[in-house]
Amino acid sequence: MMRTYVPACEGNWPDSPNSVGALCPRAIEMCAGTADPSDLGFWVFTARAGAPRTGDSWTATGEYACRGAGSADNDDPVVEPVVTAEDFRRLPLPAGQIKIQPPNRRTLINIPTNFYTTAATVVLPTTVLGQPVRVRANPRRFHWVYGDGAALTTADPGAPYPSLRTAHIYHEPGRRSLGLTTTYSGEYSVAGGPWLPIDGVANVSSPVTSLTVLAARNELVADPLP
Repeated sequence: MMRTYVPACEGNWPDSPNSVGALCPRAIEMCAGTADPSDLGFWVFTARAGAPRTGDSWTATGEYACRGAGSADNDDPVVEPVVTAEDFRRLPLPAGQIKIQPPNRRTLINIPTNFYTTAATVVLPTTVLGQPVRVRANPRRFHWVYGDGAALTTADPGAPYPSLRTAHIYHEPGRRSLGLTTTYSGEYSVAGGPWLPIDGVANVSSPVTSLTVLAARNELVADPLP
């Protein structure tokens, strides 16, 4: 996806021969009172990456940005890459690592079995429209499926024992399949610029793992245990 900026003057449109590149009252007034009084208002347009540079390729976002006055001196619009939700989902985002306590994956009914994950924020380098881009993925939500019909969605990744914030209690013995889906939100930075939000999230499923749930049985014995 490409993003371009044109001065916020009436009738302006990317790559249009009728666009006004000079200053206009609307562009000046848009950013009055900003930190830099020389900033001008620019309308923001987007287009599919690789689309022909024609006016029909661009879509108005309805947003505007305050930029330096020098940005209006060029005949061509200022084009910047945009990382979309689709781009974000294609990146090799790491699956959350499932941790189980007891670590031998054998547990008992009616007592908490502790589950947690080690998902963490990652920064991935990529290239968009020939420009270096960094994408920062932040784990925001974790969806656990415990294999007995129960599930948990939480923003808490959990932690090792004695924490039991994301533990689960099984009430029937048997073999259980455990699943985890990590939801990431994202930001991107072009050529070392500011971090910008990605509009959308990415869901990454961890490999399914299994554990055995056992039923303990109490028995009376004639002699005391040694």
